[in-house]
Amino acid sequence: MITQKKVVVAMSGGIDSTLVVRLLQEAGYEVCGATMHHFNGQDFSDAIKMADFLKIPYRIIDVRDNFKKIVLTYFTESYTKGLTPNPCMICDFKIKFGLFYDKARELLNCPYFATGHYCRITYNSDRKKFQVDKALDLAKDQSYMMYHLTQEQLAHILFPLGRIHKENTRLLAKEKGIPIYNKSESQDICFLSENETYIDYLKQYAPDAFKPGYIINRKGEVLGKHRGLPYYTIGQRRGLGIAAKTPLYVIALDGKKNRVIVGANEDLFRTRLLACDLDFTDGNAPQSPFTCEAKIRYGIKTHTCSVTLKQNGNAIVSFNEPQRAVTPGQSVVFYDNERLIGGGTIVKPL
Repeated sequence: MITQKKVVVAMSGGIDSTLVVRLLQEAGYEVCGATMHHFNGQDFSDAIKMADFLKIPYRIIDVRDNFKKIVLTYFTESYTKGLTPNPCMICDFKIKFGLFYDKARELLNCPYFATGHYCRITYNSDRKKFQVDKALDLAKDQSYMMYHLTQEQLAHILFPLGRIHKENTRLLAKEKGIPIYNKSESQDICFLSENETYIDYLKQYAPDAFKPGYIINRKGEVLGKHRGLPYYTIGQRRGLGIAAKTPLYVIALDGKKNRVIVGANEDLFRTRLLACDLDFTDGNAPQSPFTCEAKIRYGIKTHTCSVTLKQNGNAIVSFNEPQRAVTPGQSVVFYDNERLIGGGTIVKPL
C-alpha cells in the first residue's frame, strides 16, 4: 500500500479540477498541479492563477508532439474513412492517462494522480481487484471513458468528484472560497478554437476528406450527391438534400467507395455489433461468452447484452433489444451493474 499522500492534480483552470485540489488538501494530501500543453494557442492563465491561489507547486507539461501524432491524426483519418471518432477517449487513453500521467507523477514526485472526472475507484477485497464504478451522479457519470485503465493505474488514480452531484459543484466551490466557482464550462473538443467547428478544422487539415460522392439507398440506387463524408453522421436526417415521400436517414458511411447510404428509421436499429481493440479493467477478459449491460455511446442508458470473444481479439456483442444508430468508430462499454468491466471500439453493426 502507498503511504505517501502526495498527489498531482491535472488542472485545466476550470471549476472541477480546482475543486479537486481543495478537496485533496482538506483530506490531508500534499498537492501539486500540472497542465497538459497539448495544442498551440492553449490558455493556461486560469490554471496558473488557481495554482497560485491554492499555493501549490505547478508545472506545464508539453505533450504537443504526441497529441498531434496520436490524437489529431486519429481524428482526421477517422473522418476520411467514414468513421465517427471519439478524440476525448483516445486522448484520455494515450495522453492524459498515458504520457501525461507518467510525466506528471515523475516530474513532481507524486505517487498519486487525480482528475476532475465524475466516476469512482474502489477496491473489491473479495475479487482482490481495483475497479471503476459509476459516479453517484449518473447524469454526469464519465466511467464510459475509463475502460482502458489498468490495475496499476487504478491503484494510483483518485477521482474525488465521483461522490458529488454536478449541481452541487459550484455551490461547494463557492463555499470553499474558490474564485472561479461561476466559470462557464469548456467546450467538448478542446483543440478547436473559439467558434471553430470540426468541419472548419477538417477543411484546413484534411481537405481530401471532402470529396463529393453519391448518396445511395440500400438497393444501391443513386438518390443524389453528398458534399463529403465528414458532413454526415449515422442517424442524421436533415441536410441530405434529397426529396423523398418518407423520411430518409443516414444508415451507413462507406469510406472505401465514398458513399453515404440512406434508409428508413427502422433500418437504423440493430441487435448485434462487431467490436475490436478490447480492454478490461481487471487486466484479463471475462470468461466468454458473458452477460452484462452495455452502452454504445456516452450519455445514454445501458442495455442488457451478451458478449462473445473471438480468437482474433474481437467480440460479437448481442443486445436483448435493438440499438439505434450503432456507429463505427465509437466505443461500446460493458458494465456489471455499477462496475465498469471494459470496452472496445465499434467496427460495424451486424
